[in-house]
Amino acid sequence: MEIRKLIRIGERSYGITLPREWVESNQLKVGSPLKILAEANKILILPAAAERATLTAKLRESDVETALRDIIAYYIEGVDEIEIESHNISALVSRVEGKLPGVVALESEGKLKLRIVTKEDVNVDEVVRSMYTTVMAMFHLFLEFIRGQDQENAKELLRMDDQLDRLYFLSLRIIKKNVYQDPQSFVDYVIVVKNLEHMGDALDRATNYLLQNKVSCQKELVEQFELLQKYAEGAAKSFLEGLHEGALRAILERESIFKKLLALSTCEGVAPVMHEAMLITALAADIAEAAYSKHIRRRA
Repeated sequence: MEIRKLIRIGERSYGITLPREWVESNQLKVGSPLKILAEANKILILPAAAERATLTAKLRESDVETALRDIIAYYIEGVDEIEIESHNISALVSRVEGKLPGVVALESEGKLKLRIVTKEDVNVDEVVRSMYTTVMAMFHLFLEFIRGQDQENAKELLRMDDQLDRLYFLSLRIIKKNVYQDPQSFVDYVIVVKNLEHMGDALDRATNYLLQNKVSCQKELVEQFELLQKYAEGAAKSFLEGLHEGALRAILERESIFKKLLALSTCEGVAPVMHEAMLITALAADIAEAAYSKHIRRRA
């Protein structure tokens, strides 16, 4: 990383010099157009006229599950086109469709070509906020389900977990494309999106368990998950809104949350649900730690 000073240009503008190596490697000159993506605390500068080379990958897979894992990996890494030779193209298309945002499936001469059309300049924080909003909606549905045993709320929660998975894959792709200039920020964002996705999975597992098993202490269970929702909400907001005091508070409250959840684990049949609750607590605390780490770096 290189530090450069802000300079004044004219009466109302400011500027910064660009490294000669970067200018020459991108074949730029005086007057070349630049694309500027401005966010709350950073600016990304790209050569506006340069056409980015299309990244392609070729696969030859007989097993649908193996092909799907490879496709997801290439998608996250930022590949633009994936060409696949497979004997199970129709099954593969049905698995991919709807799972990865921005993917268009084209079939020709026994080969499947996936063209990925996600935008490079999507605001990272907006996608992460969409994941946060989805998790909070899942918490609401989970609470409504255990309050009234309405299975429609449970089914809607399970559908929303699929939506959360799609946002998760999109988030990782965008993070890898847009946050590469700050390695530590990259790590923080990956922690947050992975933990939000794992929270959704935990709520999914708890819902499936409660659909098949009866538990006691229903009132206490509702109270603990109301508390847990507020805790997870506070941790996520501390990262999204830069609330370092909220992040520190979440870190310090982790142990007391654990103790309350452990006390409820003795109720009949509720232990598996409490296991998921304790996992959510740990995931939220990790998000709070990422938020506080981001705050410390800004002050350094």
